[in-house]
Amino acid sequence: MKWLKDRLFNYKLKSRLSSLQADKKVVNQNKVKSIGMLFDDSQISNPKELQSYVDKWTKNGKSVETFSFVDIKDFEENIDDTGKFCRKDINWFQVPQGDKVDAFLNKPYNILITINPAKKQHLHFLNAVSSAKFKIGLLPDEVEFYDLVIDLEENANVKKIFSDIQETLDKLSI
Repeated sequence: MKWLKDRLFNYKLKSRLSSLQADKKVVNQNKVKSIGMLFDDSQISNPKELQSYVDKWTKNGKSVETFSFVDIKDFEENIDDTGKFCRKDINWFQVPQGDKVDAFLNKPYNILITINPAKKQHLHFLNAVSSAKFKIGLLPDEVEFYDLVIDLEENANVKKIFSDIQETLDKLSI
């Protein structure tokens, strides 16, 4: 069955990629207006550090949105699930779907930062088919879908990841 799941996943990925417009343009850091961050909640060791970077970029006039995967079957009714998706939002061949997913994919972020050290297929799919103009990732084996890859040690923490990303963006002036 794994071969069928992989084949359906790859088919869906290729069909979505072929429909994307090639509107890639590097934006000067001073002109960046929107930043999207895609990650798995369980891979973020210190959410407060992540929030400090979001706050820093927001203070600098950037609109920052996070979209994260929470490894639960479904959200409880009284839980705020804005900017989050769960297993219910992923079909059996690992393609995320639903209104929240479509809204994320259609946002034309100037920069999309994807943190996917566990190499989850659904995050890989979202990154690949996102409408973001400039994509930053941490995994060199998914390099065909990134415009910039930040190479880190295996167990890097949030502070190290984002300080390296910020340092690289400063050097590139984007």
